[in-house]
Amino acid sequence: MTQQDTTQDSTLDLEAELQQEIDTATEAETEIETDLENGQMYQAEEELERLRGSLSRAQADYSNLLKRVERDKTDMTSFITANIIKKFLPTVDNLERALATVPADIAEQKWTEGIRATLQGLGKQLETMGVRSFESVGHEVDTERHEVMSQAPGTEGIIVTEFEKGYTLHDRVIRHAKVIVGSGE
Repeated sequence: MTQQDTTQDSTLDLEAELQQEIDTATEAETEIETDLENGQMYQAEEELERLRGSLSRAQADYSNLLKRVERDKTDMTSFITANIIKKFLPTVDNLERALATVPADIAEQKWTEGIRATLQGLGKQLETMGVRSFESVGHEVDTERHEVMSQAPGTEGIIVTEFEKGYTLHDRVIRHAKVIVGSGE
């Protein structure tokens, strides 16, 4: 059973429970009206107020449930998307490395243009999904975005080299950039 099935089952169970409370409140209201007709007005008014409060709470619970289910659905979609995208990022890295090492005398051959076009197409698809790489070299280290691999001569706390690009999905980091930071020497 998936997370979504469990959430849907919980939603259906709560909806059934809330409907039962609403039905109970409706039956009680009918009883109160009958009691009013029979002259038991004071008790009937108290009971009616209690049932109205109960109905109001049940409706608020139902509204909160709908909001929570929608939020959980959005979170689950984002989580699944991020996990799928992370599996494609090493392929993007490998294509970029391959193009970076192509000798100048064969850089304009058809097969290198094909690799370049494949990389560009993959990049555009990732962008349409909300995936963006971020620049690290020359910026200060941010533990939310960078994983420091080592240090090298350079301005202290400033990124000197990037081993692996970092990526975000809708402004949430899905892969930290692996970087070398200046040691202050």
